Amino acid sequence: MEKKVRRPLAVRSPRKRKGSGQERREEILAVAKDLFMTEGFTKVTTRAIAAKAGLSQTGVYLYFPSKEDILKTIGEATHDAISAAFDRAMAGPGTPREVFRRLLRTYIDYGLSHPAEYHLTFTVGPDALSPIGKDFSRPFEEQDAGGRSFMRFRDHLASLAAAGLMGDLDPMLAAQILWFVGHGTVSLLTTRSHFPWSDRDTLIAALEDVVIAGLGAAQTSAEARSDRRPGLSRRKNPLKTRPTNKKTGRTNR
Repeated sequence: MEKKVRRPLAVRSPRKRKGSGQERREEILAVAKDLFMTEGFTKVTTRAIAAKAGLSQTGVYLYFPSKEDILKTIGEATHDAISAAFDRAMAGPGTPREVFRRLLRTYIDYGLSHPAEYHLTFTVGPDALSPIGKDFSRPFEEQDAGGRSFMRFRDHLASLAAAGLMGDLDPMLAAQILWFVGHGTVSLLTTRSHFPWSDRDTLIAALEDVVIAGLGAAQTSAEARSDRRPGLSRRKNPLKTRPTNKKTGRTNR
């Protein structure tokens, strides 16, 4: 009679300690962030993320259904971090002008100190993910993370408007102008490192001076806009003042 061989009992995996699930989630985000930056978002697969994180592909899916969800999570965390940095900048001491300068510098500093998160959020994300239309007439609580961050920035600017730091610009317009400035600064300094830039702190401080001076003198009235458009307000179009030769059809010189 054949003797039955007893199989060893399967060893159960040790139960995860409390908080290990969140730690594993952060590990996946860190690994994905690194792969997205080095390999490119479109080339990275969840299988590759799982392999580098020491997980099965199913293990990744327990936390994120797709790599797009990972990218979205990175973007949301970035926007929330920027919003928190704005709040800290506003809470600090100083004159309205000093607070205004600090608010602008906060955005630039965050982007320069978190280049991977910034690039994935503001450059890769909008192309890889379906863009969400912004409607700032909706309540703050109904906005996505990016919308909340922008509205927070706008509201902080509105609180400084009484100091005359933005001329007669609407805070929404001023916020968009400053985003132009901040985003352009971060993008150039992080992607054009080979360019012989001036000392970074000196360059950014000078930029802040120019922006603050320009916004303080800004006007949005129709008359002011007309004065800035050559040939429409203060001088006539020279071509309209020259008579035309009826025989040749040419303009007299």
